Amino acid sequence: MIQPDDVPASEGGDKVSAALQRFTLDVAVNQADFDTGYRALDAMFGPRGEIERPEVLLRWSSGPRHPPAAWPTQVQSAYHLILARDHERSGDLAGIRDCFVTLDVRARRCVVLLSHTLVLPPYRRTGLAALLRAAPIGLCRRALAAAGLDPTSAEIILFAEMEPVVAEEPDTVIRLLAYGRAGFRVIPPATFPYVQPDFRNLAALSLDASPIPLLAVVRQVGEESRTTMPRARAQGCLEQIHAIHACDNRLEDIHALQAHTMRALSAWTGKDLPLLPLPTGAGALAAIAPLVRSEVLAHFPERWRQNPLEDPADERAAIAAAWPNLR
Repeated sequence: MIQPDDVPASEGGDKVSAALQRFTLDVAVNQADFDTGYRALDAMFGPRGEIERPEVLLRWSSGPRHPPAAWPTQVQSAYHLILARDHERSGDLAGIRDCFVTLDVRARRCVVLLSHTLVLPPYRRTGLAALLRAAPIGLCRRALAAAGLDPTSAEIILFAEMEPVVAEEPDTVIRLLAYGRAGFRVIPPATFPYVQPDFRNLAALSLDASPIPLLAVVRQVGEESRTTMPRARAQGCLEQIHAIHACDNRLEDIHALQAHTMRALSAWTGKDLPLLPLPTGAGALAAIAPLVRSEVLAHFPERWRQNPLEDPADERAAIAAAWPNLR
């Protein structure tokens, strides 16, 4: 599934080489494998309400799905649950990654929505996390080849939804540091204000949607050093990611979110969007500055923010105090 050069040199080295020898990564292909992976993810993310019900993901696991006919592009989506096992411990479960692989054949573009990743405690700092970040690239190659496309000439994009930086929530910094080292960048919220849908059964609950504004964090595979993204590619990513959500959510809700992002994207007159760098270590505070909550959520309606915005300068000062090693 994974090739050595799928892991960027920026997070490669001896640890990753050892991980490639130690761990096997395979897609769950039966109920037992699915149950094993889902239980581990649910133990971590279930209490926080951050994982879909098992029956929903099982339905996705049954085969490729397509959005309703009214969707503007023909997109095929498939869910995959990847299990990492340890050679040195008789195949013990070491980590899990799940994701949705979307394919737009006409555009020759494969976009992966990265969902959950989990490295079990005994395997942290072994290099496995780097493998799990890169593993979906192999799934893209398979999907492209199955569609009769050459994976070496097609676009492959890894797309992660991430929370803005909050000083009191260290994980919001740690995740961005890890993905920055893995070749990811941010599509600026000012030109691409991305929103995750409200996944509750809104019709049954008679509720208005409460979507979640997030950062669009992307890796352009094979083009990691590129500091821009073609505007058409950014729009394609949005359409392919929302094609996943359109399969199980009210179309009017998804269209409303897409319209919000597209209003900002359409106002950009250039051919390419400049991407924001992610922090990677020392000297990273400058990269974090535009990613703090108040800066990001200023590009979204007040009703989606949940809490009042702080002064961005105060947020940046709090982060600098909490993370002195990033100066």
